[in-house]
Amino acid sequence: MKTKNALNVSGGNLTGAAIHVGDRVSVRVGKGSQRPAAYPEGCIGADLAKRNYVKYLVERYNHYREADARFGRTDRFHYSVLFKNIETRFKAPTYFIPEGRFEELVDFLHHRIDNTILGRVNGKRGIPNYESLDEYVMQHMGTPVAA
Repeated sequence: MKTKNALNVSGGNLTGAAIHVGDRVSVRVGKGSQRPAAYPEGCIGADLAKRNYVKYLVERYNHYREADARFGRTDRFHYSVLFKNIETRFKAPTYFIPEGRFEELVDFLHHRIDNTILGRVNGKRGIPNYESLDEYVMQHMGTPVAA
């Protein structure tokens, strides 16, 4: 059986599409295949603190969108839509976005969270919708963020 886009990695074969991050090439593995061992250098996924902060913001957005139903929002909510929107805007899967665009991604996610019904209500009441990167890292990871 022939496979498309097969890449030999450490003696095994992974199938999927090639992802270019800067001058490096990584593999995006399809369904049913194993994930690559690590994200390529230079992307958000390779930095644990940044990857976890993006994951935290995505979970926060999903939580706020679930709460929108309590405020009467009736359109159907799909968790994957946010990842698709990120991929469309940044032209790369979420954790494969170059680290140089991290602040832009964070601003995008902050705006999405702030624009939910619960986010707007919290904003009017002066309640923060999310922690900053430094607050998140200090509280959850216990180490300061390297610049």
